[in-house]
Amino acid sequence: MENFQNKKPVVMQIIPALESGGVERGVIDVVKALKKNDFEPIVISKGGVLVYQLKEAGIKHFPLSVHSKNPLIIFLNIKKIVKIIQENQVDLVHVRSRAPMWSAYFACKKTGTKLVSTIHGTYSLNLFKWKVFPLKKIYNAMMLKADAIIVVSNFIKKYLAENYQEICGNFLEKVSVIQRGADLGYFNYSKVSKNRIIDLSKKWNLPEDKKIILMPARFTSWKGHEFLIDALTKVQNDFFCVMVGSDHGHKKFRKKIENKIVKENLAGKIKIVGLCKDMPAAYAVSHLAVCPSIRPEAFGRISIEAQASSKIIVATKIGGSLETVIEGKTGFLVDVGDAEKFAQLIDKTLSMSKSEADEMGIAARKNIEENFSNEKMCSETIKVYKFLLNPRPSL
Repeated sequence: MENFQNKKPVVMQIIPALESGGVERGVIDVVKALKKNDFEPIVISKGGVLVYQLKEAGIKHFPLSVHSKNPLIIFLNIKKIVKIIQENQVDLVHVRSRAPMWSAYFACKKTGTKLVSTIHGTYSLNLFKWKVFPLKKIYNAMMLKADAIIVVSNFIKKYLAENYQEICGNFLEKVSVIQRGADLGYFNYSKVSKNRIIDLSKKWNLPEDKKIILMPARFTSWKGHEFLIDALTKVQNDFFCVMVGSDHGHKKFRKKIENKIVKENLAGKIKIVGLCKDMPAAYAVSHLAVCPSIRPEAFGRISIEAQASSKIIVATKIGGSLETVIEGKTGFLVDVGDAEKFAQLIDKTLSMSKSEADEMGIAARKNIEENFSNEKMCSETIKVYKFLLNPRPSL
């Protein structure tokens, strides 16, 4: 084991791109925490809008086509990653996606570098809806060959146990459940100025006499936009719903949603605004947040960000939401497809007195402070790194 007294341990993160998603922001959180804890973090990705945050923090970024699933590019990336590892004296590599994992695994084997993977989703086992492909499972299973495996929820750990033990053996002993964290300083209602709230309200042209429902989610079918619209047709209280999220790569689906809004006579009650650079203000202007996903969220960052912002969350009763929402105390859960119940829970929230809503908001904030803070997520991740770099009998 190398002595790190005279050298900061170098930890390299590999992620396909640094756009605006939850996984990407999690990487930014971890590398900043690494720097504060006397590590030397570096990042490999194809680039993206969040690269500027690395530059501001003085963290090296190496642009590389690690997003590609092209077998030739994956193969060529092995040599490139080996070079970066050697030139920067990297001690540990942390990979968060399958395609770059294939490159990183062989690069780490060649250089003797410790390897960590994080599994953020369930990974499809089929190329077509009607047929499971064994090769797809082998492709996915590369993530389980790391020296340590992080999963973002107990839901994902259970899923892996049910689907991969047959071909991967007893990998569960390497698994740590580290749930995502919210930045409690950033997502903090009390720190959002009135000017920010006013500016965003004007930008979105929000009605002053209606309670705001916020749906923060990229435009893709499984996020539940259609399900939410079905529920909103049944809501009795007056409301105004704002759908916030990127339609990158899914413009046809966004158009489909726009058409459905018009068809259901909700054009005056639902607004699509695209990406928002000030999500704390977005939560601040809202009365409640919704997460109507029709497929299980591996974890569900929206749920913890809304609760950190002292907002009630109404979500579907699947996946990570079961672990982050305290039913009846910090939010409400409903079965997928039950638009009637979803509408009833929205109505229940909209009908609450200010004191009732504030009480749930306080409980929601406390839930995140105690269980899902950014500091906790980063601390537990760094603990895994330290264990691999300087093994002890237990974590």
